[in-house]
Amino acid sequence: MWLKEEGFKDKLQAWWKGLSFSGSARFVLVVKLQALKLLLRYWNRNAFGKVEVNKALALNQVEFWDIVELAHPLVVRVLEARREANEDFKKWFLLKEIFWRQKSREVWLKEGDRNTCFFIRWIILTGGGI
Repeated sequence: MWLKEEGFKDKLQAWWKGLSFSGSARFVLVVKLQALKLLLRYWNRNAFGKVEVNKALALNQVEFWDIVELAHPLVVRVLEARREANEDFKKWFLLKEIFWRQKSREVWLKEGDRNTCFFIRWIILTGGGI
C-alpha cells in the first residue's frame, strides 16, 4: 500500500542511508530495521495513515465540483480541479481497498484456515475419503 504513495521509495531509501550504526553486520542490520520500523510507524500515523479521512475529503471535493457544475457550466480551470478531485478520490479509495485486502491476508496467516480442522475431523468421523 505504501508503495502506491508517490515518493515513498525515495523517502525509504533516504531513511535507510541516513541510519548508521557500528558493530557486526547482523547487529547493524537488526538495529537499522528496528529504527526503520519506528520511522515507518511515525510516517504512517502522521503523514500517510489517515486514509479514511483523506478519502472522505476527496469525496467532498468531488461532490462540491458536481454541485458547482449543476449551477453553471464549468470553465477549463474548474474542470481541471474537478478532475484532480476525482483522481484523488480514486487514489484514496484504492488505498483503502488495498489496506483491507492486506489486513484480511494478515488475519488469515495469523489465525489460519479454521475450516481445515473441521473437514479433517469430518472425514475421520464419517470414515470416508474425498
